[in-house]
Amino acid sequence: MRVIKILNNSLLLTKDEQGQEVIVMGKGLAFKGKVGERLDEEHIQKRFILQNNPSAQAYVRTIENMPEKHVNVINKLISNAKEKLSLDDQIFFTLMDHLSFAIERWKKGVALQNRMLWEIQRFHPVEFKLGVEAVQMLNLELGIELPEEEAGNIAFHFVNAQTNEQNMERTMQSVKMLKDIFNLIQYTFDMQLNKNSIHYVRLVTHLQFFIQRLQEGRLGNSSKDFIFQHMVKEHPLEYKCAEMIKTYVQNMLDISISNEELLYLMIHIARIVQEEQGDEGGL
Repeated sequence: MRVIKILNNSLLLTKDEQGQEVIVMGKGLAFKGKVGERLDEEHIQKRFILQNNPSAQAYVRTIENMPEKHVNVINKLISNAKEKLSLDDQIFFTLMDHLSFAIERWKKGVALQNRMLWEIQRFHPVEFKLGVEAVQMLNLELGIELPEEEAGNIAFHFVNAQTNEQNMERTMQSVKMLKDIFNLIQYTFDMQLNKNSIHYVRLVTHLQFFIQRLQEGRLGNSSKDFIFQHMVKEHPLEYKCAEMIKTYVQNMLDISISNEELLYLMIHIARIVQEEQGDEGGL
């Protein structure tokens, strides 16, 4: 591994044997490797591969220009989050980049409202809790005052870093669709769903994977027509609700949902509705 650039005392930009650019972290690395020379692997504590994308060099410049204390605190909060979530290493770059601008905005007194704050709290409570802890850590250790909205933004990055293909626009679309689909369900049955119930949690999980399959074009389409027709007959209101969701998805993504996907939507909707109505029988 050869040193390309010294970013700060503990971060170096290097190139490995495969020609990939890698940012390596280790205590006092700047004093253990000179530009153009090989770096002893035993001094490296962490490494982050720079994926080939247009943002790669921008990430390098951002990290290079950040105070070393900021880099260390952000790396610490990422490590804390990784104890609870399976996060892709690219979050090191994306979150560094985001928080660099967030801190600059705070210094200039510029506040940006997070319009999805309530949704991220509701549908991704673990990530939001970690976002709150991250803001508290940043404020305490850096002597700044980032607002609560920033916890939601950080949570978005945690959610995004758990997907196979990281895409912040897709993550925000997913949260919006969750909100809209839940509103359709509550509107259809004229009820507020109990977010503390087990069926609520199962429905959220099902919808998260359902939306991910929609976004990735991996919808199920097996033959379950007999069961589907039975559900349509026995649960007409759940079928109406599922059809409304189908229309919503068609308008939103220009994707048609199969009967199999409608079937599973109806089953989960029926379960949570029965629970809310005090009737656990049947499903």
